[in-house]
Amino acid sequence: MLGVMNKTLQLDLGERSYPIFIGPRLLGRPECYRPYIRGRQVMLVSNETVAPLYLDGVREALSDYQLAQVILPDGEKYKTPEVLQRIYDGLLQHRFNRNCSLVALGGGVVGDMTGFAAASY
Repeated sequence: MLGVMNKTLQLDLGERSYPIFIGPRLLGRPECYRPYIRGRQVMLVSNETVAPLYLDGVREALSDYQLAQVILPDGEKYKTPEVLQRIYDGLLQHRFNRNCSLVALGGGVVGDMTGFAAASY
């Protein structure tokens, strides 16, 4: 699936195992996402620092899906219930159902907030 310059590591967690793809320009490769998206709705969550750099490529890779996005402020101080509510509001505004997928584009706060929203929506 991935080219010669890329590597795939398998994180072995039993039934929750998943691959980690390593290589250039992977964010724009649809085949890196498709096996993990169950429904047709995808909410992209990023922050104001990462989104301008990478969001367009991810949107293009997922253009076959019903997409929406939420851009969070950047920084640990924004890991708050009010900022988390922005993700819920985006999901509700776009009428996303419980089979939707959330994609965190960023690390740290973005990953934590997106993971929590996905687990509790």
